[in-house]
Amino acid sequence: MRRHPIASVTALLLSLVGCAGGPLKTLPAGAHLPGTANIEAYPVEHLAVRSLIERFSDAANHADWKATEEMFAEDAVWEVQAPPPMGWTFQGRAAIHQGMTANLGRVELRVQTVSPTVIHVQGPDRATARSTLDEVLRFKETGKDVRIVGTYSDQLVKQAGQWKFARRTFIPRYDEPLPAP
Repeated sequence: MRRHPIASVTALLLSLVGCAGGPLKTLPAGAHLPGTANIEAYPVEHLAVRSLIERFSDAANHADWKATEEMFAEDAVWEVQAPPPMGWTFQGRAAIHQGMTANLGRVELRVQTVSPTVIHVQGPDRATARSTLDEVLRFKETGKDVRIVGTYSDQLVKQAGQWKFARRTFIPRYDEPLPAP
């Protein structure tokens, strides 16, 4: 395995912030790499996947649905596993676009923050990620604010040199109404 020149620096930085694992281990191809070994093996892919997740959150915060739509593979699935009206599943990029834009009339304000994010690159064109989302929404109809915290579990693919969401699943873990400002 050829190590990327910044891999050691990346591992050092991660160890300084408490993400250190053991030294790089030799594992069979496709095996789960413990600790920072997966980051050392695929540093550029880790940064690209993290960037995709952060760009998604930024685009959602600014209602840039065209940019958000382009972050999904053509046959992607985006779902929220929650009881109606919050739960839904969109299959295919066109359905994802339609679902996002249909929601525009309901939400006056959306502010979301994503952290922490754990990424596992499975090879040069496949990865998984899990991140925690903390989001505040203000609904136009009621003027009420709600805070939602949950977990995104992502399956990602690299297509034409770009990482995209193949499947994005959000599971809410906590929600609460917020007091009026």
